[in-house]
Amino acid sequence: MSAWIMLGSGCFVMLLGVLTLTGSRGIAEYARSPKAGWGRMAMGGGFVLDGGAGLLGFASGAGLVVSTIALGVIMLGAVLQLQAGVFARGGHAGDAR
Repeated sequence: MSAWIMLGSGCFVMLLGVLTLTGSRGIAEYARSPKAGWGRMAMGGGFVLDGGAGLLGFASGAGLVVSTIALGVIMLGAVLQLQAGVFARGGHAGDAR
């Protein structure tokens, strides 16, 4: 059951990454750089990879290797999103601080 959840959530996060990259005019307005979309796609791909290994019934050793690779891909996606400033607070031009 958890493999299905990982597969479904990974596909959803990958879809969000694609939508971030292909906004109405190139890169979506809320994305500061294309790294945000690529980071989301990498994170979703890691979840799909890990969930797919569980659904395909890999042996424990092969599953461990695939899960380790998936963890590395997820971490790469998180780093790309941090570099893109996805989690940074964005101020508006009219904000008085």
